Amino acid sequence: MATLHSLKRLLEHAQQQLDDSATKLARLNLKQQESEKTLKLLVDYRRSYQNRIMASAEDGIDPVEWRNYQAFIGKLDTAIGEQQKVVARSLQHTAAGHAEFHAHRRRLKSYGTLAQRHQLDHAAQLSKQEQRQQDEHTTNGISHRSRSR
Repeated sequence: MATLHSLKRLLEHAQQQLDDSATKLARLNLKQQESEKTLKLLVDYRRSYQNRIMASAEDGIDPVEWRNYQAFIGKLDTAIGEQQKVVARSLQHTAAGHAEFHAHRRRLKSYGTLAQRHQLDHAAQLSKQEQRQQDEHTTNGISHRSRSR
């Protein structure tokens, strides 16, 4: 049964690939969530900082403090822009991980179907062989009885 052995090895390999891609996908999902969380923290901090400065500005703010505020907001905006790029790349990687996972799952299912068909064919062959042996036995018994009469 070289074919059955080969199919079994293919099934084991496909299962291992599926398990590996599931682990990779979980890691990619976690990275995506972390990058989105970091982006949200940056955006929330910027909003909070801007609200505090605007509240302070109502009472008056000196030019040095205003320039510091503008420089810091600029740095926050740059950080937010970079983090948005990280989130976008993370989304792409996660989508690719999903595609890879589904491809491995389809491959495993295909190999499983092939193995099942092979087992059914093998069972049918065994059944035919048993039927032939029974027919031969019956035929031999009938011919033996007819000769002995």
